[in-house]
Amino acid sequence: EAVVSSCTNTPNGSITITTTGGIAPYTYSIDGGAFQSSNRFNNVSAGNHTIVIRDFACGIVTKTINVPVRTAPNVNAGPDRTIVEGDQIMLTGASSGTPASILWSSTGSFVSGASTFTPVVKPAATANYTLTVTDANGCSGSDIALITVIPNCIKVMNAFTPNNDGQNDRWLVTDGNPCTERIFVAVYNRYGNEVYRNDNYQNNWDGTYNGKPVADGTYYYNVSFRTITGKLISVKGDVTILR
Repeated sequence: EAVVSSCTNTPNGSITITTTGGIAPYTYSIDGGAFQSSNRFNNVSAGNHTIVIRDFACGIVTKTINVPVRTAPNVNAGPDRTIVEGDQIMLTGASSGTPASILWSSTGSFVSGASTFTPVVKPAATANYTLTVTDANGCSGSDIALITVIPNCIKVMNAFTPNNDGQNDRWLVTDGNPCTERIFVAVYNRYGNEVYRNDNYQNNWDGTYNGKPVADGTYYYNVSFRTITGKLISVKGDVTILR
């Protein structure tokens, strides 16, 4: 949700008056205030203002001048993202206009670039990252990106008991939480022969090969995980089957 500050009531405008005709010198008044010799009014708020011009012969001209709004920058902190615990990610902020300053703030940690549109962040837990952009007129806008951190779900078990007793009957390589996009597994016996392969594993090997139970004992695996943030993790080890 964008949180944008308005510059409508910020008195940082200016009016400069160019006068022709009449008899110099001239004096000037704004909104019923005292006359002054300067033809410039500073720190003027947005909206209509009444300017009175008086010449040396006391001739008076009244004008209505509109000072346009100083529009706050339209800021976008980028999409909300989900990462796995321990990962880092680049944020992708943007803003309208020409920024005078860019600043991210958060309770989460930064790796680099907190004063750029594309910082790299590494929150230890779910955190909001707030992007604030200020333009040359001092107008600022902000937006928030929510970075959700989910636990690392990779947990390759080194043993299972596929005896159909309803307990530990499948080989588990994750704890079931959705931290991966895809899991590749290959399992080999002690002679190097492949006994199981799956390119999209979902904790479903029951210790069989071609529909028949493999022998109890120790087997060797290669497992590759691609996390939801695109990180590739490969692990090797052994798993024991006991019935």
